[in-house]
Amino acid sequence: MPVMRAFIAIDLPRPVEEKLGRLQGDLRRTQAPVSWVKSKSIHITLKFLGNIYPEQAPAIEKALEEIAAVRAPFPLRAGGCGAFPSMKQMRVIWVGLRGGSDPLLELQRQVEKAMAQLGFKAEDRPFKPHLTVGRVKGKNRLRPLQEALLEHGDFETEPFDVREIVLYKSDLKPEGAIYTPLFRAAFQNLT
Repeated sequence: MPVMRAFIAIDLPRPVEEKLGRLQGDLRRTQAPVSWVKSKSIHITLKFLGNIYPEQAPAIEKALEEIAAVRAPFPLRAGGCGAFPSMKQMRVIWVGLRGGSDPLLELQRQVEKAMAQLGFKAEDRPFKPHLTVGRVKGKNRLRPLQEALLEHGDFETEPFDVREIVLYKSDLKPEGAIYTPLFRAAFQNLT
């Protein structure tokens, strides 16, 4: 029985993707050893599910529909940038999220709880809302990258409304992961 890697996320609107792409272009000029995420693939991960069986998808979709049915859209903005776990020990290059952090944190808690009820292991690390824009693959030329991240500390996008959550399938390929939306749950509480 085939399994698929899956996760639950929030998509970004095209203008935000484009602005993130321009930031990546600026950071790429440092020639640091970074595997850059395609800007159209950048998303806000709410829950990584790991390998699931196709027959698990309907229960996941139902849970996401129930969450979305009582949610109203909320604003977010991408802003600031840095590295995990730290600027000295860079592994992941990120852009932060600003604006509707309370609704975002509550949405993530609801998704985490719903998936735990379906048997998915609860995340043991606290949720740190961010956008992964690149993964560091070596130690050379990191100083220019650190400097570029500091120079772009005031990076910010226009606000956008979060209106749905998406169940994605992730296929790992040599040229990078390919994300395919399997199900979209639109927020229904529009009052």
